[in-house]
Amino acid sequence: MQAQAGVGAAERPWGGHCRRVAALACELGRRLRLSSAELIALEEAALRHHAELAPGAGEAAGPDLSPRAHAVLHSFRHPEHPAGGRPAAILRVAEAFAERVEFLPFQPAALEQIIDEMNWLAQRGVYDPNVTAYLGALVSIRMEDVLATVHRLPVFPAVALRALMISPEEETSLERMESLVSSDQVLAGAVIEAANSSLYNPSRRISTITQALTYIGLEGARRVVLAQVFRPLFACRALGRLWRHAVEAAVKAERLAVLSGAANAQEAFLAGLVHDVGRLALHRLGGAEGERYARLREKGADAVFVELMLCGFDHGVASAEILRSWSFPAHMVEAVEHHHRPEASRSPMAALLHVAEAWSDQAEEEDLPSPRRVQRALKQLGLGAESLRPGAEPEHWLVACLTEAA
Repeated sequence: MQAQAGVGAAERPWGGHCRRVAALACELGRRLRLSSAELIALEEAALRHHAELAPGAGEAAGPDLSPRAHAVLHSFRHPEHPAGGRPAAILRVAEAFAERVEFLPFQPAALEQIIDEMNWLAQRGVYDPNVTAYLGALVSIRMEDVLATVHRLPVFPAVALRALMISPEEETSLERMESLVSSDQVLAGAVIEAANSSLYNPSRRISTITQALTYIGLEGARRVVLAQVFRPLFACRALGRLWRHAVEAAVKAERLAVLSGAANAQEAFLAGLVHDVGRLALHRLGGAEGERYARLREKGADAVFVELMLCGFDHGVASAEILRSWSFPAHMVEAVEHHHRPEASRSPMAALLHVAEAWSDQAEEEDLPSPRRVQRALKQLGLGAESLRPGAEPEHWLVACLTEAA
C-alpha cells in the first residue's frame, strides 16, 4: 500500500485528498458511534493530516489544532502511541482507502477488490479490523435505486435526435431545422433569443426564425435546440451549477471533436450535455441514502469518490444506464460510461469527454484531477496540451448564451 501511495501522491492535490479522507472518516465514525466531540476532532485531524506537504503550510499539527485533534493526529502518525484511540484508527483506514482509490489510474480495481485488500491487511494487524469491516457497509445505494429516480425525469425527447440527424451537407438543412424549431414555441423563442444575444451581437433586432437561423447557422441552432431540450432536467435552482457544467462540457467536447477529428462534433456536444445525468439522478435520491449522499458532498468530497463509497460505481456508469433506457446509440453510451475512466475503453469519445471534463471550471467537484489520465486521453485524440488553451471561439460567451437561452 505504501509503494502505491507514493506513485499516486505525485499527482494528488492535497486539499482534495484531505477532504476525501475527512468525509470518509466522519462517515465511518458515525457508523462506529463516536461521540460528537470525537467526530469533530477526527474531522479536524483529517483535514490537516497532510498539511506539512502543502506549500507554506507550516507545522503539520499547527498551533490552532485542538488538543483532542492533536492527539488523534499524533497517534495517526505514531501508532505506538494510543492517545488518539479509535478516531486515529479510523483516520488510518480512511487515509489508506483514499490512497488506493487515487491509485486507480495506475492499477484499476473494483470497490470489492479494494475492500478485500483492506480487510486482508487488517487481518495482519496493519489496520483495525473493526473499522475496515464497516467499509463494505457504506455501500447502500444500488443501481436499482438510481434508476428508480429516472421515472421522475422527463423522457428523452425525440426532437433532440431529430436535430442531431440534420446534416450540414444537405441543401435543405436550414429548412429542416426551421421546420423543427417552428414546431415548438419554446424552441422558436430560444433560437431567436440566442441570435439576439451578446455572443452574436446583431446590428439590428432579429424577430423571425428564418432571420435567426440565417444569422447563427445550423450548428448554432442545433446547440440551442439541444440545450433547450435538456434544460428541464435541471429545472430547480439547486441544480443550476450542474446545468452550467453540462453546457460547458458540451461546448468543450464539441471543440475537441473538431480539433481532433476523432468524433462527430454534434454527437460530442450531445454527449457533453448528458454525460452527468447520473449525477442528476443521485441528486434526486430521497430517504436516508439521499441524505447521506448530500452530507458527504457538503463535506467537500468530490462526486466520484462519494459515489464509489456509497454505490460501488461512479455517475458515469449510472448515466450510461439512463441513456440506455432512452435508447441512445451504443457508442455514445459507452463513451459516457467511461468518461471518468477512459483507460477502460477504446472509445475516442470517452477520451474526449474526459479531457472536456478536466478542462471545465467545475472539474475538481467531480473528481481529483489525474494528469496521467488527461495525458493518455490527449494522446488517444492526437492532441497536445496546447489544445486546452482558449481558442478563437469565445467559449465562455457561448456557455452563457446557451445557459440563458435554455
